[in-house]
Amino acid sequence: MTAPVLHMEGVTYRNSPRFELRVPSLTIGAGVTVVLGNNGCGKTTLLRLLATVTAPSEGTLVVGGEAVVDRSLANVRRRLGYLPQDDSVPRRLSVFDHVDLIAVMRELAPNPRARRGHVHRALRDVDLVDLASERCGRLSGGQRRRVALAAALAGRADVLVLDEPDAHLDDEQLGRLSRTLADRATTTTIVVATHDRRWADEIADRTIELVDGLIAS
Repeated sequence: MTAPVLHMEGVTYRNSPRFELRVPSLTIGAGVTVVLGNNGCGKTTLLRLLATVTAPSEGTLVVGGEAVVDRSLANVRRRLGYLPQDDSVPRRLSVFDHVDLIAVMRELAPNPRARRGHVHRALRDVDLVDLASERCGRLSGGQRRRVALAAALAGRADVLVLDEPDAHLDDEQLGRLSRTLADRATTTTIVVATHDRRWADEIADRTIELVDGLIAS
């Protein structure tokens, strides 16, 4: 299956009187597109818009040729894996149960056995199989980040939107993530925000620089 193209046209988002993100036109296809920029430049806002978590104040997001509106949100989100910037992993759920819950919400498979297979493979990708039954509240910050990443990776989504997936990862885990993204890049549209320019140079097929809410390159 060909990875869907993301396209923004005439998008504006205002979250305060002092900040506005403006995207006159942006097209993102298969491969790894890395979004760079200083704190407060709009990286997280852009990724939230691409992940359909936030609706634009103006303009249109198109996924695979279809404009994203309320009636198409569910279909788009089934095809999309999203890693938010914040640590949103529930402390009381086990590692497996959290990733499985997200898989249920995304309707990843027609039956529980197939869905659990997706969950197990995602945990293997982030090296958390041995901690599958551990409560998330007992994990380190880096381990919780990998739990959230597994939830995004489960089911090999057509679109991956990953906000600072490298945060709290050691060199070994970062290398594992780089290999996972490279493996999926030919069939998946991947958007990654990071502050690490050296890592960006390693993984990026394309780089977008944000400056004060505008795309500079």
